[in-house]
Amino acid sequence: MKEHQAPCVQCACLLALAVLVFAANDSQAATAPRSEAAMPKPKIVFETDFTFDVDDVGALAVLHALADRGEADILAISYNEVQSNAAAAIRSVNAWYGRADLPVGVFQGQLAHPDDEHSRYIDRLAQMAPDGDAVVESSPNLYRRVLGAQPDASVTIVSVGFLNNLHDLLRSDRELVRTKVKKLVLMGGVRGDRFNFVRHDLAAQTQHVLTHWPTPIVVSQEGGDIHTGAGLRDAPAENPVREAYRLWWRGEVKGRSSWDQLAVLYGVRGDIYFKEVASGEGQLRSGFTWQMQPGWRTYLRLRVDKRELEAITEALMSAEPLSRRP
Repeated sequence: MKEHQAPCVQCACLLALAVLVFAANDSQAATAPRSEAAMPKPKIVFETDFTFDVDDVGALAVLHALADRGEADILAISYNEVQSNAAAAIRSVNAWYGRADLPVGVFQGQLAHPDDEHSRYIDRLAQMAPDGDAVVESSPNLYRRVLGAQPDASVTIVSVGFLNNLHDLLRSDRELVRTKVKKLVLMGGVRGDRFNFVRHDLAAQTQHVLTHWPTPIVVSQEGGDIHTGAGLRDAPAENPVREAYRLWWRGEVKGRSSWDQLAVLYGVRGDIYFKEVASGEGQLRSGFTWQMQPGWRTYLRLRVDKRELEAITEALMSAEPLSRRP
């Protein structure tokens, strides 16, 4: 009898192992990127106020790392502040990831209270940009050129700054936006925003975009208590992302809130880490309100543990650029 029991015990052990492996894989599936068959590679335009806070730099690093993994196509970077060295600073990050030729658009109007004097890292990053002049154009012109070359309903705009460029684009060519843009991801607060919807001199532009933008808008407001950037301590000194975090913390590389990085993660990977809330209303400090509507105006809440998302974001920010690997 014992000779016949051994195979049965062995089968039971194999079955138990298979169950454990299946359970582990099922758990990992909640945070793993979707396959290309499940979700086509997003085409991303990154809209940023890359000036005061450093999470804009971290978000651009995350976007490049996702592109290195084949998960996104970066079409262009658009800048909505007025710091004169910002385009070169952005280009230094693009060049670090082997994409120095990415087109950069800039806001060419005026702001009542520019953040020029508050940037701790832009001038240094501008010095790290490669020699040669990259093509820099007005953001609305950049959008018209880039969007016009894409298939219909194929472009995701991830905006982690002010909405002045998007407002100007919308006023100049709403039909182009309606035709080419798949969705607009806005990093901001749904109620009483303290981030990107708060500027009094841009309140009318923000309200216009929230009211009249002709494609779905998803507001991303998570990330305040998800701190990333400390993993850059071991990165090379010539890495402009590391340098930005070092300068932001005045000499020490430490973690900072990750609002902008999470907006990028949603823009590229979709709802793997998030669930969309389509009920309730948003409200600006001006008193303007807008209603959430399924598939039209929504905001995000986390569906995974914050520490898990922190580790994922940190790993992407710290990943060695594909162009620099042996």
